Amino acid sequence: MVKAKKFWNCLCEELDYRFFSGVACAGLSPLYKKMNKDIMHYVPAANERIALGLVSGAYIGGFKGGLLMDMKFKHDISTLLNFNLIYKIPFIIIGYSELKKDKLIYDFPTTVIVDDNFEDDIKKVTLESESKNIPGLIVIKDKEMAV
Repeated sequence: MVKAKKFWNCLCEELDYRFFSGVACAGLSPLYKKMNKDIMHYVPAANERIALGLVSGAYIGGFKGGLLMDMKFKHDISTLLNFNLIYKIPFIIIGYSELKKDKLIYDFPTTVIVDDNFEDDIKKVTLESESKNIPGLIVIKDKEMAV
């Protein structure tokens, strides 16, 4: 089981991701409950395009960022990729999904975490995302997250 507090500590404290935006998603509610304003900033958005604009602006301002989203809406992923092809802004997509791992195949670094041994996987995704200026995807599986 993924512990939300440990997830945020890894991403914010160890990897220096400080800015997040997204549309509220019930599947990610444990993450929302453990957000810590002392180590991160979260700005809710009306849709993923707005959230991407906020995360991109934060990157231009010198902050690493992430986009929280429900992975049920695959069309949003293609929009994000098109945007990234133009502007080359690295960011992390933090998603919730009920899909099996083999259904989550993208042309950018991706990991599916299902237990509390996720640090190395997250570090690998963020390193590749930052070095290639492409998105990285961290998917948390259904019912595998604890506050």
